Amino acid sequence: MRFVSTIFNRKNNGTALALLLLTAGPAVAQENSPYSRYGLGNLVPSQNVVNRAMGGISAAYFDGQSINTVNPASYAKFSLLTTFDIGLDIESRTLRNTNQTDKFSAANMLVNYLNIGVPLKAGKWGLNLGLRPISRINYKIERNSRIEGVDSIRSLYEGSGGTYQAFAGTGVAIKNFSVGVNFGYFFGRKEYTTRTTPVNDSVFYYQSKFSTQTNIGSPFIDAGVQYSIKLAEKNWLRLGAYGNLEQNLSAKRSTRNETFSYSQTGADQTIDSIYFSEEVKGDVVYPMKVGFGVLYQKAEKFLVGVDYEQAQWSNYRYFGATDATQDNWTLRVGAQILPNLEAKKYWGRVNYRAGFYTGPDYIIAEGRDIPNYGFTFGMGLPVRRGPYSTQFTIINTNFEIGRRGNNDNSLKESYFRVSLGLNLSDIWFRKRQYE
Repeated sequence: MRFVSTIFNRKNNGTALALLLLTAGPAVAQENSPYSRYGLGNLVPSQNVVNRAMGGISAAYFDGQSINTVNPASYAKFSLLTTFDIGLDIESRTLRNTNQTDKFSAANMLVNYLNIGVPLKAGKWGLNLGLRPISRINYKIERNSRIEGVDSIRSLYEGSGGTYQAFAGTGVAIKNFSVGVNFGYFFGRKEYTTRTTPVNDSVFYYQSKFSTQTNIGSPFIDAGVQYSIKLAEKNWLRLGAYGNLEQNLSAKRSTRNETFSYSQTGADQTIDSIYFSEEVKGDVVYPMKVGFGVLYQKAEKFLVGVDYEQAQWSNYRYFGATDATQDNWTLRVGAQILPNLEAKKYWGRVNYRAGFYTGPDYIIAEGRDIPNYGFTFGMGLPVRRGPYSTQFTIINTNFEIGRRGNNDNSLKESYFRVSLGLNLSDIWFRKRQYE
């Protein structure tokens, strides 16, 4: 089967709401990405909005008012402030078939992460509670073919679902060295359906449907380290590494193969079940991933960094079966400039960020690599606080332009992503000075 033939579809209370949107987001998304058929689907960026605006550099980055979940060693550097951080993505994707002039465009919105960072000992020990999506599955594709003796066959491929991580993490600093760990629950579902309709004017054939639904749920763990080297007064060279070992995720799969017809309302109506199995236990192998990075920082005014990440997706298995996945790497470069932290004019106190990333996708199509690259830029916008307030609020933005695939692939996917991060910080825990 060719990778793609024709795109079918043309057409407190705040925390509770965020949790609802985070888990429901992929279900209402309007994207149609055939690449999400393979592996765990389209991987969601794991960095927060601050880091994503700098090309995604995260290995060596930490900030007292920012929550870097990619490297949990950064939790050790939380300041006195407890921070609530939520990220929102608004994404537009355009698919083009290189053999045709047709294209498909769609937009969707997703809550990208939810974090609460708590300093247990400012600058030395921190705790984070988080929830984030890992991947999304959403596609609907039609393929027309001919079979000798039957005439034409129309096949409709549909998929939905996604995976998530709910976790707690902690980081501890000993002088200039920090170590941290995230541990929690990896969960989600994969649902695939193939409907086949013979097209013949003289002979009647039943329509067939093959569907699988897999539920995934298992503990997970990842870790990271960071080390800072003082070069001069307020000038630092920071090193970082993070990663996870290969993990077997417990899963249950239900499979159904049946003939069907469409009712008057358009719903599937089963005629005969040919094969059915329910909640068969198995494993999904989540591959090992490691990342390294170096960052140079000059006081609060300037920083520049480089990250390199590699993942062994060739080891991915779904109930023992391989998929169209491969080992991949990503190179990230980014920088941030703060003109003057004490500036009287507002725009002098804004953080300006930019970066890029490049590397092959973990999915392979028709035996070929899928190049993936993008450019990012954004700002950290401080919100003015009252004279006696201990609250600090920063609105972080990221604008991302990227592409997946080239003329060697039958399908090219370009995307534009606008990300908004709301960072709310306050002093939650402090001893009373007077009774």
